Order: sequence, then C-alpha cells, then structure tokens
Amino acid sequence: MPNSFEILSRFLDRFGDDVEGRSREQPSADVQLELKQFVSGALSEAERTELLRRLAANPQWLTLLAREAKALGNAAGPEA
Repeated sequence: MPNSFEILSRFLDRFGDDVEGRSREQPSADVQLELKQFVSGALSEAERTELLRRLAANPQWLTLLAREAKALGNAAGPEA
C-alpha cells in the first residue's frame, strides 16, 4: 500500500495549480455609491434589480453593503 504522503504529493502535483475563489478587492467607486443608494432607498426598481443581480454574482460585496446599512442605522440615531 502506497505511503499516504506519496498519494497526497501526487495529487497536489496534478491539481496544485488549480485555485478557485474570489478576489478581496474593493468594488469600484460607482458600485460603492450604488450600494449606499440602495441602502438609503434612492434606487429605482430597475436599478435595484440590476444591483441585486450583480450582488449575487459578487457576494464579497455583501460585507460593504452590511457596513453601509449599519452606518445608516447609526446615523439615524437610537430612535430608528
């Protein structure tokens, strides 16, 4: 029976260069503005639909969207 490390080594040699994932880059300034407008309710229905489609394709933007929503809530004060 082959050594476990030998099996792993052969596997990594064959598949080691295949890397999947998403970039952690910040979205463009235009997208950041759209996210702020989305949170504040300033986008039209068509613009919201398009932004939601793009968010589905770029889930890493959700962190920024959450920050924008939290900032808006903090700016509204404790009564909100």
